Amino acid sequence: MTRKSGDRSGPGALMLWLVGGAALGFGVASLPSIGMLVLPGAVLILVAAGIVTRGRGWPLVLAGAALPLLWVAWLHRRGPGWVTYETDTGGGGSELLDPVPWLFTGLGLLLLAGVLLLLTRWLETRRTSQKD
Repeated sequence: MTRKSGDRSGPGALMLWLVGGAALGFGVASLPSIGMLVLPGAVLILVAAGIVTRGRGWPLVLAGAALPLLWVAWLHRRGPGWVTYETDTGGGGSELLDPVPWLFTGLGLLLLAGVLLLLTRWLETRRTSQKD
């Protein structure tokens, strides 16, 4: 498929959707602490992505939102439960969450984003072929 002359949705522009989605996911996941400071920036990035790409690539918001969830799943990969550690100068412990819900939610968002991207591309090619 060839790009139209006014189409500005190259890889760099589509990355805005991904970065905006990641900021949105991080803002929601960290809402009790710094999330309220991150969310306005995420909204600003998403508005810029909508303007630059004219709405193309919006499912990448879901893929971006999956990244913080997968990061939390990775950080808690030894959970759930109490985990202790020792070093030469001391030690400590922390309680880890169950990583499975974070992992499944992140993977589900990635899968949904992929399906929606394929569906929007298929609908777009179908529309352009009907015009010809």
